[in-house]
Amino acid sequence: MAAMTTHETSIDTPIDDLVTVFQLDGQPVRGRAVRMGAALDKAIGDRYPAPVARLLGEAMMIGALVARSLKFEGRLIIQCFGKNEGAVSLLIADSTTDGAIRGYARWDEAKLKDIMLDSKNPGADVLLGHGTFSMTIDQGPDMDQYQGLAAINGVRLSDCAEHYFAQSEQIPTKLRLACGQIQEAGGEMTWRGGGMMIQKIADDKSRGDTEDAWDTARSLFGTLTDEELLDPDLTQNALLYRLFHEEGVRVVDTGAVEAKCMCSRERLLSTLKSFDKAALEDMAEDGKISANCEFCASDYVFELGEL
Repeated sequence: MAAMTTHETSIDTPIDDLVTVFQLDGQPVRGRAVRMGAALDKAIGDRYPAPVARLLGEAMMIGALVARSLKFEGRLIIQCFGKNEGAVSLLIADSTTDGAIRGYARWDEAKLKDIMLDSKNPGADVLLGHGTFSMTIDQGPDMDQYQGLAAINGVRLSDCAEHYFAQSEQIPTKLRLACGQIQEAGGEMTWRGGGMMIQKIADDKSRGDTEDAWDTARSLFGTLTDEELLDPDLTQNALLYRLFHEEGVRVVDTGAVEAKCMCSRERLLSTLKSFDKAALEDMAEDGKISANCEFCASDYVFELGEL
């Protein structure tokens, strides 16, 4: 059986909004799995058409998976810049190392309708017009940021991420994501998602040849289905056991994921106070300045007297 950390109750207990770190025992393979329910539904909201929402959900799952691997407190930012032939011009998924996620997408409604005449479920390459995929690591204001770029080629963003790791990090990586809507008992449609990522650990003399072990892990990983990733009754541990029990799989760590925006009234107020009086008066309407957060859609209103 897949080993479990002490705070997990049972392999049969459904658990959402969780990132699980795992290792194949005695094998040069490590991985992370993510399962999101309420957190993803809240982060996506009801602002986006289904193809855009699905793409944004995939980006936030990549962010949650990769952020969990960072060895410091900070943020990982996934950005996709679309080209003119695509419907989505900008996609941002902002994830912190402590599990907070948020996302934002900008799209052209007319272009999306044209694209969906050819396909009801267009891929990432079509939606983004074969644009650019970037991953930025932010260690805080006192540290330099690190950014890597890759071309958007592939139906899913997982294809782009695999290409990124092969090109920028030179780490053999396999990634599978699924994002979709399910109908809750009350009749409401909600977003949920699941993903898994495995990577080959760098070779060293003590391990010898690791290609056969990596090939076996990739073959087992290739049997993973969207239905398994989205099944609300299949736990992370049960899925890991199903895939890798013959190889021996060990859960190393788990961490919670939540939809949490970094915006606040205090931060916006501080920013607005940095403008001079004339600029503030230009921004104001009827003596008030309104601001909207593109990530969480929160509205803030400030009286000029406050500033």
